[in-house]
Amino acid sequence: MTRRQLRKAILALALIAAGNGCAAAQESASSQEARYGAHFGAGNWLDFVVYAPEATAVDLLLYDDPRSREASRRVPMQRSGDDWKVKVRGAGIGHGLFYMYRASGPREASPERPRGALFNPAYVLNDPYAYRTGNVNYEAFFSGLPFTDTTTTIYAGGGKSAVYDHSRDRFPGHVRVAPEDLIVYELHVQDYTATLEGLPADRRGTYLGLTRGGLKTPGGLAAGIDHLVELGVNAVELMPVMEYDEQTGNEADRLNHWGYMTTNFFAPEARYAARAGQQVVELKQLVKALHRRGIAVFMDVVYNHTGEQGPWVADGRLAAKCFNLMCLAADRVYRGTPDNAHYLNNTGTGNDLDFSGGQRYSKRLVNDSLAMWHQVYGIDGFRFDLARILAEGSDDAADWIDNDPRFAGAHLHAEPWDLGGQWWDFMDSNGWSADNNRWAKWLGRYRDKVRRFSQSALKDPGAFKQLIEGRGAVSDGDGPAASSRPWRSINLVAVHDGYTLRDCTWFNDADGSQNCWDSNQDEDLRRQREKLLLGILLTSQGVPIILQGDEFGRTKAGAASQEGARNSYNYESSSGKAAVNRVNWIDWRLKDGDNSASPTGPRYGRELFEWTRGLISLRKQWSHFRRSDFARYVHAARDDRAGPINDGGFSYAWEGPPGGEPSQLAVVWWGKAGEPDLMVVYNERWEPFTVDNLRDWSRGNWQILARSWLGRGQDMCRPGNWRKACPAAGDALTVAGRSMAILISDNN
Repeated sequence: MTRRQLRKAILALALIAAGNGCAAAQESASSQEARYGAHFGAGNWLDFVVYAPEATAVDLLLYDDPRSREASRRVPMQRSGDDWKVKVRGAGIGHGLFYMYRASGPREASPERPRGALFNPAYVLNDPYAYRTGNVNYEAFFSGLPFTDTTTTIYAGGGKSAVYDHSRDRFPGHVRVAPEDLIVYELHVQDYTATLEGLPADRRGTYLGLTRGGLKTPGGLAAGIDHLVELGVNAVELMPVMEYDEQTGNEADRLNHWGYMTTNFFAPEARYAARAGQQVVELKQLVKALHRRGIAVFMDVVYNHTGEQGPWVADGRLAAKCFNLMCLAADRVYRGTPDNAHYLNNTGTGNDLDFSGGQRYSKRLVNDSLAMWHQVYGIDGFRFDLARILAEGSDDAADWIDNDPRFAGAHLHAEPWDLGGQWWDFMDSNGWSADNNRWAKWLGRYRDKVRRFSQSALKDPGAFKQLIEGRGAVSDGDGPAASSRPWRSINLVAVHDGYTLRDCTWFNDADGSQNCWDSNQDEDLRRQREKLLLGILLTSQGVPIILQGDEFGRTKAGAASQEGARNSYNYESSSGKAAVNRVNWIDWRLKDGDNSASPTGPRYGRELFEWTRGLISLRKQWSHFRRSDFARYVHAARDDRAGPINDGGFSYAWEGPPGGEPSQLAVVWWGKAGEPDLMVVYNERWEPFTVDNLRDWSRGNWQILARSWLGRGQDMCRPGNWRKACPAAGDALTVAGRSMAILISDNN
């Protein structure tokens, strides 16, 4: 044996010894990798890079088993500026390797000043850039209270990072939908399939369950993914599917069901996998299944805070739920109060991410995450939870996400508020507009005002016009447009955060914050109001979003309290109690018109569904309700009542009482060349009224396309066969109270 061979043999033996019993040799070396996380390099090396600028030492911990509390090997990492790096190779190093980090450094946080450097080598931390993790929650990480001054390891062995090679999987591609054409459906993976009897039990509430076609309601109607196709939506917005801590339900036997407690921004939620550890490939299969049906996929993303929440004091000692960032770079990642003693809390969760200033790690974290979901999973758009945080202290809020070329094709939708305030002109002020960014935003005031309209309580025709024209609302009066394009207004009447559409006609909202009314407990009035709310939503300019199940009367009124029905975030039982779980789960019987399992639901769910489906079909068939820019107002005289002079414009053909009384309004949306003209008549009043000037607005004859107050089979005729199927309106049309009608005419 030569000296060189002898040295190699001695080195191999040393590496085996250092590996605490590893069966084969592994080696480590300094890394030049610039990307965070774990990445494969040349020569079978696996590079690890983590951000911890204030640390004095960081170790990479390697594990042989996902449940192990003790690492099989500890590899010291080398500092490289604000980062720590190392690369390893050898037996067992590759796809599927389990790993964690341990960081040492100053500990400045205290019960009196909880914000500050928070290093402690007793904490075991996962990788904030991990592509796959075990299920991350409090009990998976901590075997006891995680006091920041602890000197003994309390790691419980769960939530590990796992190396994942995305090149092993097929890319799901993208579905391109123009922003003005979007019809979005908000969906929770577990809720949507949890009760579908046609699915095997181990597929219910999972990514794979949602891919399954051929599923039926108990009455034999389309359910699951086939229901989405039948309804006609072209985008699904998945409620959070990034790995999150479900053990934040804040009550005994309750989990955080909605998922707005993200722990890892690059890893899919493990709980929704049908097969343990297969969440990455199964989520990709779901995206691909939706894409095959022509449905784009949006993710609801939570970048405003993390599931680590804020430190707390117990028995006079400070404790912190350190999963990763809190004990790697707390000072750099989270925003402090003016005195830097506490964490800013405009999210209500104890730790706002800091996006102020220029090139920050938190901005890179968000952009890298968005790029991965878009480029690897085929995610077509993103809805940003509490997006006002993105602009706190920043002069380039529109730019730093919008201009990243890696996801330039993705839709960007913002929830433009947080506990610190409401930002109605989000991305449409201070030099920002649709000409230089593609942001759109949820309009909470659309919801509030349309709900009031259905109660006969809005009494503001100017404000109502603003909503149906797609101009949004920045005030309680008319005010300026909230959006520089109609498609930048995301219109909603109900979403996860609040009552369902049905429940807003079931409950009285005592404080007025939700604008809900029990309809005098009149079930027929509820039916009319539900159809009116859906009708306004789908005949307004802007992008409509439909909450799962609202199209057939889903209810959460089975909750233990009215507050539980409004805010059902923790209606998931850790012990499997059906009465708790079914509050959020969809009851597919309602689509059949069967409310036997949901007695507070309607018996006319099929009517609601067919009404909604018909409106979506109408919306997609012609361009009237999905204009890419604000339509021009046409004040048509009698001789100009029709023809090409009006094409693409709109006119108010009838206006009832002035402000202060419930509105009665008819608007003509003049079709573009080759399209018919549509007149939509809205009645806010509780009594019928008659539009008697129909002849003034058509050279031909108006035909009745839809009447919301009528029952199933009479309320709408098919838009594709309207000339033969739709009855004539004659000279006048009477519209029932709290209802709407749609007329159609070929004036060209």
